[in-house]
Amino acid sequence: MSLPPIECLYVTEDPLREWKAGNPSFRVAEPVPPLRFVFELCWTMVRGELPFQKCKGTLDSVEFTERVSDEELGSTFADIVAQMAQDLSMPGDYRGRLIKLAKWLVESKLVPLRIFQERCEEEFLWEAEMIKIKAQDLKGKEVRVNTRLLYQQTKFNLLREESEGYAKLVTLLCEGSANTTENASAVMIGIIKSLIGHFDLDPNRVFDIVLECFELQPDNKVFMELIPIFPRVCNILVGIAFCFCSTLK
Repeated sequence: MSLPPIECLYVTEDPLREWKAGNPSFRVAEPVPPLRFVFELCWTMVRGELPFQKCKGTLDSVEFTERVSDEELGSTFADIVAQMAQDLSMPGDYRGRLIKLAKWLVESKLVPLRIFQERCEEEFLWEAEMIKIKAQDLKGKEVRVNTRLLYQQTKFNLLREESEGYAKLVTLLCEGSANTTENASAVMIGIIKSLIGHFDLDPNRVFDIVLECFELQPDNKVFMELIPIFPRVCNILVGIAFCFCSTLK
């Protein structure tokens, strides 16, 4: 199914004649909505009724109903082109002009290349020479990257851990009860992070030790400042600790 014909409300016969003639003094009388106008403009250029080179002059001749930055205008062009490119049944001459329109928008700096690469399908990007690898190869690479991002886990080599690091951690936490200055927690957080990095300590085990030391020093408010540095495992490990305590009873 090819692109259905649309009823142009703003890119009509009279202003289109002025834009084709390149009349620099021509101005559209009434403000136009940016999204609808850009859509009609792209449609008109894809049909071959207005040269791409007249696009900037056309935009200069209209006033939008709302304030639109250059970035927002480029984003609108990219969205419309990406949407039109999804119609694979579009007639060949229309699709050819759509590809040329996309390339011209990049060359004229109306739309950054990066925006098209983010929003268009791989096949269209390959046809428009906006990517250097074939569409099928890009799809495969995208699948691999997404899979790695989704399933990659943070693993810690327990054999590389050094007991000296945990010993220093326990010493630090026990000595912390004597330090009640305002910046004590900030200093302790910095040292804990350094120990984790230097001795390859498992952050989960570090937090477990922090909880154990907190149990021994419940009046030490410094520990309350340490808990937020482990946001991802805090609820889980605290829950496990409660479950363990309940089994002892």
